[in-house]
Amino acid sequence: MIAISLMARALRFALPVLLAAALLAQAAFAQTYPARPVRLVVPAAPGGSLDLAARMMSGKLSEMRGQQVLVENRPGANFIVGTESVAKSAPDGYTLLLVSSGALTVNPVAYPNLPYNPQRDLSPIILLGSVPFALLVNNAVPARTLQEFIAHLRANPGKLNHASNSATTMLSSELFKSLAKLDYADINYKGGVLAAAATAAGETQFCIVDIGSATAPMKGGRARVLAVTTTQRYRLQPDIPTMAESGVPGYASAAWIVVLGPAKTPPEIIARVNADMRRVIALPEIVARFESFGIEVGGGSAEEAARLLRADEEQWTRLVKERNIKFQ
Repeated sequence: MIAISLMARALRFALPVLLAAALLAQAAFAQTYPARPVRLVVPAAPGGSLDLAARMMSGKLSEMRGQQVLVENRPGANFIVGTESVAKSAPDGYTLLLVSSGALTVNPVAYPNLPYNPQRDLSPIILLGSVPFALLVNNAVPARTLQEFIAHLRANPGKLNHASNSATTMLSSELFKSLAKLDYADINYKGGVLAAAATAAGETQFCIVDIGSATAPMKGGRARVLAVTTTQRYRLQPDIPTMAESGVPGYASAAWIVVLGPAKTPPEIIARVNADMRRVIALPEIVARFESFGIEVGGGSAEEAARLLRADEEQWTRLVKERNIKFQ
């Protein structure tokens, strides 16, 4: 009994010392981070908006830190290949992920056997930027506002076609159907540019696509945007109303560019990366480049990014269950 009591007393005094030592070690690690090159994994092919955003960030971060940030493209399976590789990496801050939010909030409901769980396996660090979707209609559609278009859809149930181009735009369409009580058909296309082109050509009557894909047919006068899908007006084109303010209360859908690390990445490292990236996206030249791609610069804390992603996944999970949506 005496030996056990002495051991318990020793542990009681030793635990605070060990905890303090661990905290000091973490703090020292954060101060020296990064001590070697950092990999920034992009789960998409070179040349797209994610890749270009990553290369802009990596160049400025490398200059700022005096240590290289290397972009590694790992495309495949709708972002799954690259995202899984980061989720299974060491949580030391030397492997990070730059990805569109669909990999984190849509893939879990679209792919039942997803080899990673975003909530469990990844640590959000920062929201770099956002890209709204736009509701684009063919010029032959007799509607100049979203409310007029909704009335036209209701007057012609099942007769109009929507061009989907991803699981995200399919869900965005289903949310529109659900909230506005509409009936129309979805036709799948391979990419937002093709979906927008199909709408401009009259193959479909409308589409919900990223604002970048909608820009060319809109500027060419072959189609028009009735609304954006974000909760607030798009700062780069503030004259376009939101769907929520135009007759569909509660509607919200967007794509965010997010940086994450593996789960259990030390909080000190997350804070350091967040602070460095906020400094980069505040630079005027980075803001200008982002906006040239249609990306509205983000920011905020890791906790804010986590809350945003969690709310988005909850919305899509609820919608899939309510409407019994099946993905092919």
